[in-house]
Amino acid sequence: MDTTTLLLVVVPLVLGLVFNAMKFMRFVGFIAGGGKRAASRGRGYEDQMSFDQRVAEKLRELDQQNR
Repeated sequence: MDTTTLLLVVVPLVLGLVFNAMKFMRFVGFIAGGGKRAASRGRGYEDQMSFDQRVAEKLRELDQQNR
């Protein structure tokens, strides 16, 4: 095999295998509940706020969206 054949055939195959392996691992993580854990981590700040603070924050967000 010369260099051109190697670049045109082998490199795309290897890249395809790597990207498909990455997609598969992301899928396995999603099935195992990784998405739920990531979503629950983001709510930690909101859980520590009082009810009034959460309401005020939501009203600020709605006000910004309506502008």
